[in-house]
This record gives sequence, C-alpha cells and structure tokens, in this order.
Amino acid sequence: MRLKVEEAQQLVYKIFSKVTFEEYAGYLAEEIVDAEVDGHSDHGLQLIPYYVKSAKGEEVDIGGQRVPPINPKGKVEINGENFITVNGNMTFGQVVLRKLVSYLAEKRLDYYIVIGKNVGHLGRLSTFTKRMGEKGYASVIMARSPPLISLKGMKGRVLGNNPISFGFPGIVIDTALSITSFGKALHKLIKGEKFEEKVIVTKEGELSDNPKDLLEGGALLPIGDYKGFNIALGIEMLTTMFSDENDVNPFIALVIKANANYKKVLERLPRDYHLLNKKRKEEIEIPENLWISLTSIL
Repeated sequence: MRLKVEEAQQLVYKIFSKVTFEEYAGYLAEEIVDAEVDGHSDHGLQLIPYYVKSAKGEEVDIGGQRVPPINPKGKVEINGENFITVNGNMTFGQVVLRKLVSYLAEKRLDYYIVIGKNVGHLGRLSTFTKRMGEKGYASVIMARSPPLISLKGMKGRVLGNNPISFGFPGIVIDTALSITSFGKALHKLIKGEKFEEKVIVTKEGELSDNPKDLLEGGALLPIGDYKGFNIALGIEMLTTMFSDENDVNPFIALVIKANANYKKVLERLPRDYHLLNKKRKEEIEIPENLWISLTSIL
C-alpha cells in the first residue's frame, strides 16, 4: 500500500485521536510520518500498534522486554529557567520533546540544562535537536532505554542502546549505541529478511543474523564493541541518578545559543560527507501486514 505523506498523517492522526488529546495526536502524526519520510521506518508506522496497545493500559512485551503502559493523556510538567526539569507523567515521548522545544524557545535564554523523567518511548531524539536547531540553538540530548545490547559471550540484555543526538542549525546527528535498532530488526522480520552481518547476540550468547533471535530474548551488538558498550554504560548510570528502573526513556540535554563557530569544523570535512538528511520521500510504502494492522485499529 502506498500513501502520500498527507494521507499518512491523516491516518495516524485519526488512530491516535481515539486514545489521546487532539494536540498530542497531531504531534504524533507529524513525528511518526516524518520518521518514515526520512527513511527511519524503525521509528515510524510500525510502532503504532505497540503505542496504541500501551495507551490502552496494557504492558507491551517487545521481544522479551516488558514496557510499562503509556499514559495517553498525561500532563507534561516543565519547570525552571536555565536548569529545566521535565516530568512526562509517562505520556508519549514525542509529545514531551515537542512541548519541551516550545518551552525553551519561548523563554529564549542563552543556555539550558535539562533532565527529564517519567517519559514514554521518545522515538527519534532528533525531534528535539532538529527543532532546536531551527530555533538557532546547538544541542545534545542523550537518553536511557530498556536493556537491549550486550557483547558476544554475555547472556541476556545488559544495557540499553541509549541513543544520543547532536543538533546545530541545519545539521542533525542522531544515533543509538547499537549497530542496528530493534525497530530495524522488527522491520526485517516483517519483510522476512535477515541481516547481512551477524549483529544479534542470541540469548545463549552466540552471534546471529536472524532478527527472530532478537525477538526471542536476544540482544544487539553495540557500535565499536566495548567502546560503545562503555558509552552506553555511562549514559545508563548518569540517568539513573534522577529516575527509577520503570522509566522508559529518561534523558539529559544541554542547549546553548548557536554561533557560526561550528561551521569552521565543517570546512575540514570532504564535500561529499553528508550530515543532512537524505532526500525526503513524497510517498510512503506500507507492508501489507502492517497496513492490515493499522486499519484494524480504526
């Protein structure tokens, strides 16, 4: 099934308007479809069935990892001047980030330090860094996520793949600390494909290219082997200082008013090195089984 971007947004809005506020549904429609348009289907439409199930009060089991329910009408509480605290009251993470951007942009201060807790799945952290860049700020945000990575020989999921994103006016860097993502594994499983390389650690501690092994309690390899694992460990311990184990995506952000200095760094890069997103899609292709799942929710 192929949909134009506007049609996809209308579909997502219609789905979420049944479980949450119209304002929240609008944010979710924009962010989820934007992920698809940018080629990040792991943060796109395939998450909707999980979100809706969670918003109806059910614990969602994602490949052996139980995620607490989303509070679909949770109030996002944001307080502070330069030091900002965010309590998402377990509502949708994309909504929390959009409201945080609006709050910081309205205050128009030169810098912010932000800690956020009680947040549902955040989706892409670039929701925050890209939009702060559009407001003239440089930013970095990092978040803890449920355990998903381990190293060869380790049994079970040890740490989250704890994503981190940097943003500057016109530039976004957004990456998780696993070689691939759970969403990409799910996407390959939906399409009946395997990975080209062995990026999964089975629950017995062996390497695999089969996404099914991840869904059956396996883990993902971190980027850079022990180096990526240790960065994830640092993020995990830091966010634990102000959140509890049930928190899905607690985060820390640093935001400063941007100047032109960062452009001097870009001058050292080859001209064909692209930091900006690829050309955005005009249409979205939805696998048949996902289309059936989405339309059954309506």
